[in-house]
Amino acid sequence: MNSVLVGILVSTVPLIALGVVGLWRWRLPAILVVLIATIASAVGVGILAPSDVWVVPVGLGMNAALLTALMWTLFGAVARTAGPLDIPGPPWVVAMGMGACLGEIPAAAILSAGASSPKGAARLALAAAGGGLIGRVGDPAMLLLAGDHPVLLLALAPLGVLMAFVVRPRREDVVETGQGNRARTAVVALVACVSLVPAFTAWALLAGMLGLGLLAQDRRGHVDLAAVGWQLCAILLAIIAIVGGSAEQVAYGLEWGTELADWLATPVLTVAAALLTAFTDSMAMSVFFSGVLDRAASVDSAALIPGLTAGIAVGGLGPLIAAGSVRSGFGLWLVQLVLAVGWAVIWALT
Repeated sequence: MNSVLVGILVSTVPLIALGVVGLWRWRLPAILVVLIATIASAVGVGILAPSDVWVVPVGLGMNAALLTALMWTLFGAVARTAGPLDIPGPPWVVAMGMGACLGEIPAAAILSAGASSPKGAARLALAAAGGGLIGRVGDPAMLLLAGDHPVLLLALAPLGVLMAFVVRPRREDVVETGQGNRARTAVVALVACVSLVPAFTAWALLAGMLGLGLLAQDRRGHVDLAAVGWQLCAILLAIIAIVGGSAEQVAYGLEWGTELADWLATPVLTVAAALLTAFTDSMAMSVFFSGVLDRAASVDSAALIPGLTAGIAVGGLGPLIAAGSVRSGFGLWLVQLVLAVGWAVIWALT
């Protein structure tokens, strides 16, 4: 078999394992096994050097963004363990705002602690996913792909609001809370506000985790680090796929396909990116397509980013996994995907 093809298969097939084991209870040990096997195979066939793990993110300008995303995930794990928060207003608006300010996966994890049922947890998680399309840190795709395109960020915001409104969680979807929950809510809100200043983000997250730890009088077990470990493994697998040559091949396909598809390119990319993300992981796909865009030199990246961003941001099942409600929320997730494709058509025609 051709050595180039071997390299692509060895580095890319493991990405599918993210989707296969993502719903397992022991998903972190499973993906660690996949990661170790992938690294060993990639080194064995000569497509990976140890330095690639940190050289590639720096070369793509993603190192700071990836570290921020991991810290937000850890903050969400700590906040969830601290107990349910007080929901001061309409749940769908609060969930959307938390998704925009904290990130969709941390917000979904935090909100699920106060959900009254699996269906309620799914609605809260998907409302947070809608909010992920409003804030720059709301979703990995927003952070890594659309972060430097203010016009696109503004254009995606109405889609995020519509997605949150369609699934809107109701007051009966959240449990009643007490005085201690209000203090934790204040800490989370303060962290969200202070972290909007990039220079203060890391310090705000660290202080917030310390504050929530002190307030967690009804702590629900140990902090679950599985989400952080999962995100790190997803990043590493995406980097291996980039250096393995698959990003180069996808870039070539996009250069050829977008020219033929004309205005249909954006909605087609939205559907394709959403399905790929659903079968893998939103963080992994965001990192991978950052590498693809870096290699698609003959195509204006501004023509590719809208469809890719919308597809990856909506296609990820991460919020539902974090809330433990994939089965309950799958139908609503499909509705949000249809809305994203409709947005892509409107964007392409305007």
